[in-house]
Amino acid sequence: MLRVILADDEAYEREYLEKILRESYPSLLEIVYKAVDGVDLMEKLKECKPQIVLLDIKMPRMDGLAAAEEIRKKYPDIQMVIISAYSDFAFAKQAIKLGVTDYLLKPYLDSELRETMDKVIVRTREKEDSLALLSYANPLTDDNKREFDFYRDLEKDLLWSLFFGRYGAEKIEKEFAMWNVGQEWFKVVLISSPALINMGSFSQEVFKNYFHMEGVTVLNSIWMDQMTICLFSAEQDAFTELTGCINRARNYLAEEKRIPVACGVSGAYFGLEKLPEAYREAASFIREYAPEDERKAFVSMTGGMQRLSELEDEIIQSLVREDREESSERLMEMIEELEGCLGYQDMPVKMNFGRSLMTIIRGINRIPGFRIKTSEAIGRFEKLGELNFNGDSLKYHVEYFSEMEIQKG
Repeated sequence: MLRVILADDEAYEREYLEKILRESYPSLLEIVYKAVDGVDLMEKLKECKPQIVLLDIKMPRMDGLAAAEEIRKKYPDIQMVIISAYSDFAFAKQAIKLGVTDYLLKPYLDSELRETMDKVIVRTREKEDSLALLSYANPLTDDNKREFDFYRDLEKDLLWSLFFGRYGAEKIEKEFAMWNVGQEWFKVVLISSPALINMGSFSQEVFKNYFHMEGVTVLNSIWMDQMTICLFSAEQDAFTELTGCINRARNYLAEEKRIPVACGVSGAYFGLEKLPEAYREAASFIREYAPEDERKAFVSMTGGMQRLSELEDEIIQSLVREDREESSERLMEMIEELEGCLGYQDMPVKMNFGRSLMTIIRGINRIPGFRIKTSEAIGRFEKLGELNFNGDSLKYHVEYFSEMEIQKG
């Protein structure tokens, strides 16, 4: 989550900002402090470590522009939004010179606040995605033990495995229940865009917030150049705001150099067993109505994703059999498939290799009597993290990833 500090001398303004931000970004923004003036704000920056600061211009002791100037000197990575009742353009010009991300004029509409925050979030995307890219291993716990997040990117397994026929809904119904999703109404949104290739778990959380609607549970997953968004609700007519949600997602992607975006949406279905059918309906819109180049790219990438899904299963079985030679061959084939699909872009190849590696580890752990130890999982992702930052090729290290020890019994 992104940490946010609000600074305004009026209690009503602070409370109102907090309310709208919590409602609009429930799992993305965390309000870590509400400052009453610029001095109070500056005293809390080091302790709270915010990524975003929203500050009023007119505050006692230290006004917003003075605080912004100090923040830019001491904490240049913090994104700042100036909020003011002053319409004098001189304030806006001064704020821009100070490196303020945006300028919001009171009184503002809730939609204007969300539009401004969306722009700020886009500015933080690349850094946050990079930091979260391969952070599967958690810090040391209180008893100095390393933990591993075996549930990371679980949505990829749940959704794409259903869509590509690897599992039936009845097999993973318990895992859907982790999100309080059961037999209810749902819609599937499918988005295809080259912009998604470089996006990680932070962007996935951004999109989840964009599709936040009252009474609706959102599950989404970014894989390769596609994202699926599944919206679940007890009410069939709960999806009335969906068009606005899709437009926000398109605007977010549009910041990525106006890269093409194709989108398909299913009708309303009932029951988890209908998820594959809804996915096919959403995909059919892209196949039938997208421009020719986008349609061909979508069909080609979908074929590559289906092959990757098959390879994940083959690698799981070869690792369980302790057939190191076959494991290495299939892993090498996976890397080559990723390179071909992703145009040999190093970062996306390693990121999506990591997503498949998580699928493989979880697949082994689902087999009765077999288990990947925490230390084994941590070691593989630490190695992947090293390769990510030194530019080394995955192909030179295939054997290391094929030698995971598996506990039996």
